Amino acid sequence: MNLRAKLLIFFVLGSLVPVLLLGWLSYRSSRNVVEGMLRERVEAEASRVARDVEVALRAREVDLNELAHAGAVRDYVRGVAVARAQPAASNNSPAPNEPAVPEVVRAAVANFFSRNRDYYSAVTLAGAGRAPIRFEPDAGNSSVRVLAGDLLPGRLPLDERVWTVSEPKPLRSDVTRDANGAPCIVYTVPVFAPDNERNSRLALVAELKLAALLQEAGHDANAATSPAQSAPPRAVNAATTQSTRSLLVLDRAGRIVYHTRPALRYQPVGAAMPYFDNFTRAMQAGKSGTDFYTFPGDGARWLAAYRPVAGSDLSVAAAENYTRAVATLGRDGFTSLTLALLIAGTATLLVFVTVTRTTRRIRRVIEAAETIGEGDLSQRIEVRANDETHALAEGFNRMSDRLRELIAREAETRQFQSFVRLSAMLTHDLKNAITGLSMLVTNMERQFHRAEFREDAVSSLRQATEKLGALVARLSEPVKTLSGEYRRAPHPADLVAVIRRVLAATAEPRAEFYDIQAELPDTLVAPIDAERIERVVENLVVNAFEAMGGRGGRLTVTAGEESDTLVYFSVEDTGPGMTEDFMRTRLFRAFATTKKRGIGLGLYTCREIVEAHGGRLEVKSKLGSGTRFRVVLPSIPLMASHARTAEKASQAKSAAKTGAAN
Repeated sequence: MNLRAKLLIFFVLGSLVPVLLLGWLSYRSSRNVVEGMLRERVEAEASRVARDVEVALRAREVDLNELAHAGAVRDYVRGVAVARAQPAASNNSPAPNEPAVPEVVRAAVANFFSRNRDYYSAVTLAGAGRAPIRFEPDAGNSSVRVLAGDLLPGRLPLDERVWTVSEPKPLRSDVTRDANGAPCIVYTVPVFAPDNERNSRLALVAELKLAALLQEAGHDANAATSPAQSAPPRAVNAATTQSTRSLLVLDRAGRIVYHTRPALRYQPVGAAMPYFDNFTRAMQAGKSGTDFYTFPGDGARWLAAYRPVAGSDLSVAAAENYTRAVATLGRDGFTSLTLALLIAGTATLLVFVTVTRTTRRIRRVIEAAETIGEGDLSQRIEVRANDETHALAEGFNRMSDRLRELIAREAETRQFQSFVRLSAMLTHDLKNAITGLSMLVTNMERQFHRAEFREDAVSSLRQATEKLGALVARLSEPVKTLSGEYRRAPHPADLVAVIRRVLAATAEPRAEFYDIQAELPDTLVAPIDAERIERVVENLVVNAFEAMGGRGGRLTVTAGEESDTLVYFSVEDTGPGMTEDFMRTRLFRAFATTKKRGIGLGLYTCREIVEAHGGRLEVKSKLGSGTRFRVVLPSIPLMASHARTAEKASQAKSAAKTGAAN
């Protein structure tokens, strides 16, 4: 997957997905917020209307009390009481005429109607055993009509408790119906004479029209039509339109006293609004609460809160259209989410274009870097953009310039470096040759009188001279010699003869100080470069003597066949041994040595020569027990070994195919 695809996936997962998730969470949170706002609003509306109705009813009662305590009305009550107290002339004489309604009483009632013209349909003065006097407001002027003695039986909804109460306070009835079928509340107020004679009283009966009072209490509800007639929804906020609200007032009998839709007024709620049953039962029981209901006309959900009106059998319910509020919110949320996705998509496109251009520039840098890696240091990377890729290209250009400079310097110093390295290795060989000559000179002082010794000494001097001549020849052409130092063509040679020559030159002169044991076969032929292997044996023997030092010790040299294709020889001493850490980290490293004199190339050179022959150099050592170096070499030429291995592999493959065919 390339960089563009990765960045695009990362941007989608890191930007678009969170935008969608946050949009969904925001929508859910907004739904909860809207529901909480609507719940608070309908609860506040229901409480307000119920409180306004309570306040309006108390205000009407205050007005009735003022009328009942008016002096003209109370004087009229005393006059009626006095007239009733006069005895009749005879049993057959008619009862004394009660005083006619004084003009001041008529004026007091007219003044009461002028203050409450929209609330009362009639006020009646009634007494036990006498004809009631009914006052009705005269439409169009401020006068009243007086109707006396012509009420139908049972038409006067008088509360009989009025004759027994001792306090002149209004007695409120449940919601009833007036002569026109409109809902009303009847107040019955006792009216006493000025001397507060409890037996001298009349009853003031007032019929309060609920429609006007409820209309006034609910005017702030912004009531409108029913959900079925609502206009298309608008944004829901603190000033929600009338089309999303509804107000309902029920009495305890389940009749609709008031509704924002006039066509539903004065009907049983069960017949007019069957979907409101749960609310109806709770409201009839005088409970408070908040809940949802579904309007069947359009399937909209409404949230309603209901509260009882204290001191009456009325209950108020305020509702708002929850579905429209959420639909408006969803529309706004969808618009916001679409805008966010559009912005995110535009940003994604810009990122994709930018990354595509950057990727192209990086690809040019990579191609140029690969060309430089293949050896074309003249390659230049050109990037015009002023960004990180420009800095990267400039870095590659500086690197290629630096490489060209380093290669030029390498060409100048290669000969010198080769000479220095070869000189270090040849110095090591010269040191070993000089050590042998030194031992020979020392022995010549003691053994020169012996003829056989002089013969061996001359032979040793001849060999040493040949070695020194070879070293000088190698030193004359350092680069050529170093390049083929460990890669000369091997020839079959006798390893035993090589080992015995080394022992004769380096070990036998030390025989009187060390115990030298040689466990060698008569002959051991292997394809080797005898000169190089002789150097290996010489290094190992000299190192063994140096490890044992002047304290003496035992040197053991063995050789033999490892297997059909391998031969070995080993050099073991009884020196102090080496630690595991030293063998692992420093033993075969070039220029690493523990000797006071030496350059640390002996074992490094030995391992390189052995590995060039296809063999391996093994070491086993223990502190205080000595060290053994073991060289394992192939006993047949490497090419023959490879050919034999390939032949065996071919035969195995043919056998496998034959078996599969069978």
